Amino acid sequence: MTKSTDNELVFLPLGGSNEIGMNLNAYGYGPAANRQWVVVDVGVTFGDNSTPGVDVIVPDPTYLEGEDILGIVLTHAHEDHIGALGWLWPRIKAPLYATPFTAFLIREKLRDAGLLDRVTLHEVPLGGTIDLGPFHIEMVTITHSIAEPNGLAIKTPLGT
Repeated sequence: MTKSTDNELVFLPLGGSNEIGMNLNAYGYGPAANRQWVVVDVGVTFGDNSTPGVDVIVPDPTYLEGEDILGIVLTHAHEDHIGALGWLWPRIKAPLYATPFTAFLIREKLRDAGLLDRVTLHEVPLGGTIDLGPFHIEMVTITHSIAEPNGLAIKTPLGT
């Protein structure tokens, strides 16, 4: 089977879709053999009565290991969006992008995990933009129960 050389835009939900918590979604652009990725959020969910003895559950990033990940964009500082960084960043190494308040809390997480000196963290101003390869990402400030929450408008040559 020959892989297509045509560009595609793909969405890969690895956590947080159809559930509360454990957010990790990836957007890929390019042909399957040479795809570039942007990851949005790297969060946890918490154990409950159905998972005795389990405090925290993280998404499985196996699919993304070894892929060309251009960046990880964090939408806000709730644990279900940033809580798995200490566990998963070593597996999906890429620069982080977040607004100032979220970046402040991420630094604490990275310090606790012994990763602060290994991770590049870019602060993006409120309403700012990020350009990563074929992705143009606009941080859209929204209302939520924590400071500086963002929705994202992700634009590529194939659409938004």
